[in-house]
Amino acid sequence: LISLIPLVGQFVVLGYALKVAQNVAQGNPRPLPRWGEFGDHLMRGIYEFVIRLVYALPIVLIALLFACLGAAMGGASADSDNAERFGALFGMLALCLVPILFVLGLAITVVTFAALARFVASNNLGDALKIGDVIALTRRSPGAWLMLLVVSLLAGVVASLGMIACGVGILFTAVYAQIVIGHALGQTVVQQGLAAPAAAPYSYGPPPGL
Repeated sequence: LISLIPLVGQFVVLGYALKVAQNVAQGNPRPLPRWGEFGDHLMRGIYEFVIRLVYALPIVLIALLFACLGAAMGGASADSDNAERFGALFGMLALCLVPILFVLGLAITVVTFAALARFVASNNLGDALKIGDVIALTRRSPGAWLMLLVVSLLAGVVASLGMIACGVGILFTAVYAQIVIGHALGQTVVQQGLAAPAAAPYSYGPPPGL
């Protein structure tokens, strides 16, 4: 239900999944945190959005340059008899660019996972944005991050299955997929030996005095 809140709900779900990752990294036997910590989950989700945006900047810049090039070529062809030639050239450039962006997108996704792992381990946004250290972490054990990418893709497939139930099911499967990715991220943090800060485990019992 929280995911239904426009924009804010998505940040909260992302932050919740990151908290799951941190609990797993800390060895918490009950890694699912309380949903009531709304503000904490929201801020974590915003941090994840910032991290993903920073690492996605190369693709964003390439897409903007390509769009500007297309606009310039469109303007040039409008005043000439070479509209078809410009259109064919633009189409060829697009065909060449799509596979490059696809491969670049996969690489950036893997590196972003490593950045998120550093954030989970330290609770520090600055550690996640140290690009050189993040790339070194990725190169140290690329197989682990590629496996995390596979898990995220499979979780995405599971999330899409929610569309079968008249589209309503995706409200549950999408959140479930994020939590699965968070759990896998926490396992990778442990596997890579990244130190997570100690934190008191959540209590699921009754409040003191009851």
